[in-house]
Amino acid sequence: MLNLRYGLAVLMIAAAVPAHAGEVWHATHELMPGDIVQQGDVAPGPLERIWPGALPSTTPIIGLEVKRYISPRRPLVDRDVGPRSLVKANTPVTVLWREGGLSLELNGRALEDGASGDEIRVLNPATSRTIRGYVVGEGMVEVRTALQ
Repeated sequence: MLNLRYGLAVLMIAAAVPAHAGEVWHATHELMPGDIVQQGDVAPGPLERIWPGALPSTTPIIGLEVKRYISPRRPLVDRDVGPRSLVKANTPVTVLWREGGLSLELNGRALEDGASGDEIRVLNPATSRTIRGYVVGEGMVEVRTALQ
């Protein structure tokens, strides 16, 4: 029952609350790794059986990246989606290294996907060695030394 004393504010708040408590996100169609979750890709729905890690429909997931294949009508779990990857495996990256007043920039090849702040492995093609660095931007990895 709507109390008219509070007017439209109550109506707007009520519309933002999910219809049923305990609803989780379900895929409306097949989602592939690398897709960005859009409004029509998921819908809230009841959880018909125990599904460990199912994402409540109150969790904001629009704009997140799909990390693994999701079949239609399946509840989404926390490891299905995550921050958008700024670096993709097997793609060229710029590797930055700074220490004191010295800085070095070299080309490398990412060996793993990574979102901002993730530590990933990168192949240095000049030496065929693997180094570890942190994703700092689109196609950019920074190697941090113990002094930083």
